[in-house]
Amino acid sequence: MKKYSLFIIYLITNVLVCNAQTPPVTHFSTKNFLPHNTVRSLHLSKNGVLWVGTDNGLVRKHNNKISTYFEEDGIPLNNIWAITEDANRDIWVGSYGNGIAHFDGSNFTIINTDQGLNNNHITHLNVFGDFLYVGTSGGVSVINIAEKSVVASLNHEESSLMRISGFFEFNNTVFTTTYNTGIYKILNENDEYFLEKISDHKFIYDSERIGDSLFASNKGAVSVFAITDLLNKKVPVGKKRDGFPIIWDYAVTNDKTVYGAAWGVFEENGGLLKFSEDGNSYEEVHGIDSKNLVVLEYNPILELLYAGTLDNGLFQISINPMVQYYPSSHKKTIAIDHFNQNKISLYDDGVDIANKYYDASFFKQQEVAFVKANKNNLPKHEDFFYELNYDTPETDIIFYTIKKSQTHVWINTNIGLYKFRPDGAFESYLPLHTLEFDFTSDNNLIETNPYRGARVYEREYPLKYRYYDEEFPSTPTNIVGTFRRDSTTYFLSVFSGLFSYDKTFKSFLDTGIWKEKKLRHHAIFNDYVAIGNEFGDVFIVDFKKGFEVIKKIDRSEIKGNSILLLDSYKDWLIIVTEGGVLFHNDEKQIFINEYQGITKNIHAINVHNDVLYLGSDGGEYQVNMKSLVNSRNRINNLFVEQIKVNDTVYGYGKEPFVFNSKQNNLEISISTNSHPYPNKLEFYYKMKDNSEWTKLDLPEINLSFLEPAEYNLWVRVNDTYTGQWFEKSVLEFTINPPFYEQWWFRVLVATALVFVTSLYFNRKRKQHQIITAKEIATNKRIERLKAEALLAQMNPHFIFNALNSIQHLVVIGENEKASTYLVKFSKLVRANLNNSSRTFISLKEELDYLKTYCEIENERHQNRISINFIVDPKIDICDTEIPNLILQPFLENAFVHAFPNIIKNPTLSLIINQIHDNKIKCVITDNGIGSKKVSKPTQRTSKGISLIKERLQFLNYNLDSALKIEHTEFGTTVTLFL
Repeated sequence: MKKYSLFIIYLITNVLVCNAQTPPVTHFSTKNFLPHNTVRSLHLSKNGVLWVGTDNGLVRKHNNKISTYFEEDGIPLNNIWAITEDANRDIWVGSYGNGIAHFDGSNFTIINTDQGLNNNHITHLNVFGDFLYVGTSGGVSVINIAEKSVVASLNHEESSLMRISGFFEFNNTVFTTTYNTGIYKILNENDEYFLEKISDHKFIYDSERIGDSLFASNKGAVSVFAITDLLNKKVPVGKKRDGFPIIWDYAVTNDKTVYGAAWGVFEENGGLLKFSEDGNSYEEVHGIDSKNLVVLEYNPILELLYAGTLDNGLFQISINPMVQYYPSSHKKTIAIDHFNQNKISLYDDGVDIANKYYDASFFKQQEVAFVKANKNNLPKHEDFFYELNYDTPETDIIFYTIKKSQTHVWINTNIGLYKFRPDGAFESYLPLHTLEFDFTSDNNLIETNPYRGARVYEREYPLKYRYYDEEFPSTPTNIVGTFRRDSTTYFLSVFSGLFSYDKTFKSFLDTGIWKEKKLRHHAIFNDYVAIGNEFGDVFIVDFKKGFEVIKKIDRSEIKGNSILLLDSYKDWLIIVTEGGVLFHNDEKQIFINEYQGITKNIHAINVHNDVLYLGSDGGEYQVNMKSLVNSRNRINNLFVEQIKVNDTVYGYGKEPFVFNSKQNNLEISISTNSHPYPNKLEFYYKMKDNSEWTKLDLPEINLSFLEPAEYNLWVRVNDTYTGQWFEKSVLEFTINPPFYEQWWFRVLVATALVFVTSLYFNRKRKQHQIITAKEIATNKRIERLKAEALLAQMNPHFIFNALNSIQHLVVIGENEKASTYLVKFSKLVRANLNNSSRTFISLKEELDYLKTYCEIENERHQNRISINFIVDPKIDICDTEIPNLILQPFLENAFVHAFPNIIKNPTLSLIINQIHDNKIKCVITDNGIGSKKVSKPTQRTSKGISLIKERLQFLNYNLDSALKIEHTEFGTTVTLFL
């Protein structure tokens, strides 16, 4: 009795869970394209564009092309609470705080209380005829659509606020429902609008006309009544339900099913509800991760329902899907099969055969009973049986797979094999542990051992078999799959290829029939067998005439990296990969994945009576194969959405499309009519009829540096959702050749070229003559400057004085001083000779020369002059170069003219500092007679300064800024910037 009760509980629970279908749902949020996860309004335009109003902007979605609009783009406020469309296909949006806006595709025009709107807090927008009816928190406004002007603003005469909760039309009359003041008729007589109250029915959160009935949302109830009753002053009464949420919006599908968006406000009881026709009963639609639904929109062409939430963005629900998900109470569906019309489902914790369920405890009980009765007659591991642990608890039982013999259903587990009749009745247990097994044409069991040989059984009880040792090449080892064809049983090995058994075992690899080693999956495919290898290739094999591989489906043709499962349906091969399910035949491919609702891991596959069963985590998917393989083509149009020429948007629609030669870089955006799953579309294009198709990653074609020619752009789209192809010529255009490719221009250019060339060479010859003359003059000047500089560096007067000083020292017997003096003098002469040919020398060489020169000169002045050399430590004197002997003439001038005997404590200083731009500043100062000597310049002094200036000019220095000489009564200062 207890077991029966448990079965009944399981059956009821499982039926209830499985009947709760979960439709395919696609979720959109800020992770995708929404600017905010609070969705307030939805509208599907006549051209299939979905408009989404959020708390942070307006979104336009057409397939995968997304456009977003914010206040800076012209919308009244970022919170959009209502959207509608007029007969011109222009969009109207309402904000909650700044009125409404009209959008013509390019610009927004705002209308609010400043233009006569009665309230800026918009709740509803509806178009009836040539007028837009605007529902607000303070009444109704009517707008002339053509003139975009407010023609009426209406409110009731009662003291309470008139908050509009909906509009509907009946018999060419517009009605409005309100939250707290009742239901009104909006009348127009002689262009004067006024309200006429027809019902006191209050607290209406939303209303929707469905057929001739009005659905009115109240808290805890939905009032459904005939509109004619409403006009006859009959008061509708809603059926109150405890815990029933508030319905904020309705949608009606093609089959007249009514859906409601529910939000409980202060209670977590909302969701998507599916109502009966009279509104008195409902059920919740599962798969939507939100309890706060406030808006719905239905696409009747694509059969998609859109649900906006306050907390989790937007959901797209497929109303009539080819893929249905049936959840179960089990964690995993491991295998699915059918015996005749009886369904077999193997789970992680039990099995269901013909609606009879056996849990893990049942399997454990059968094992315990068998072991107890046959404890001396059990298979032994030392006899090369795969190890079986009889102490395994029921919680650790692992269910492997389902196998069918000619007469029975077999369930394979880690504690043995279990044999059932097709009606689900249990028959027997075998204490055999095997990962893969099958049967002979005589219905005898074949058992494989992953680490040993194989056994073919003549009798199941007591066990009688023939053992085939793994040492024989023909014995199947490492088996991962089996199947039967005619009188032969085949075995797939992950390391050793294909084996067969027909009275005896045979290895296809060992006999050289087939060299494929790593085989994994298989499927009976019409008269053939499809076999998949470890690397993702599939082979179509014909066994009727022995063995022949008639086709190979390369892994590159299969969407996904690895094959998980194989099966077939008529002439369709079904391939399950980690990316989804691929349906393949010789003409086309169909691919379904998470976009069609397959979001869970797939563990099992089975086709029965035109239904594909896919066992998954937590339940199973069922695919209507007839609907799938006969899917209508959902693509009926291809068109150019935008053209950019040289990165500038081109006015599409202008004819003809003729571009000049510089307009040869085109970006062309391609679009199609609305598609339920735009991610399933693959685009190709070609520019000429006989050229190859080029695949696009996105529906955007970038054409760069096009040659002048006439072009015809063809686009092809592969809809992997239906397997259909559609192609169309979408754009014809011409790029004209540049003017310089015309014959007349070439003749003109040739003539001009001859003329210009002759002028050029004549001018070049004259310029060469002028340049040559200047170079000769310059070289002569340089030679003269060098000569004068050399003379200036070592004038005879200096040499005479130096030699006279040496003679004087020798005469008076100061031979040591004379020798020292002579060494310095020779060093100076040597430096002059070495550096005379160098334009630039290092600052160190210049300083060494100047120090030696000053020491010799000071010797002649009895060393009475104080000489100071100060160099900025920031300066690298070895790497810094200055013009050769550029400073010496100024020091020489100081020694010769600045210090007569009247000057007490004569001082001569050279200071060198680092300044910006890698320049140095050299300052030579003396406390000599200064301006007193200016009145009596010598020819020597003037000649030396003149030579320095010419050298600086020759070295491209600016004389005005490079050299400054200042004479004062306190001395002379010479400043050089080098």
